[in-house]
Amino acid sequence: MGLMYAWATKDYLLWEMSIGQIMMYHNAGIEIKYPAPEGSGMKLSTAEYSQLAAVRDDMIETGLLEPNESDKKRWKEKYGEV
Repeated sequence: MGLMYAWATKDYLLWEMSIGQIMMYHNAGIEIKYPAPEGSGMKLSTAEYSQLAAVRDDMIETGLLEPNESDKKRWKEKYGEV
């Protein structure tokens, strides 16, 4: 990760990011470094918010993700209403 993002130190990844965020940044970096051929499906870097929200909601429904209300509260305190 440090090769793709200068801010991605081991300590920052361990203490400040969730595994989902780490995977998202890793996948986005791989898409940029090694672009997929055109027409091979949805790309994370060019996806619309509605597409990403639908994927997230589907993952929550199937049990792959759990909504974390404490994270939402912490983010709201840090960044305000989104």
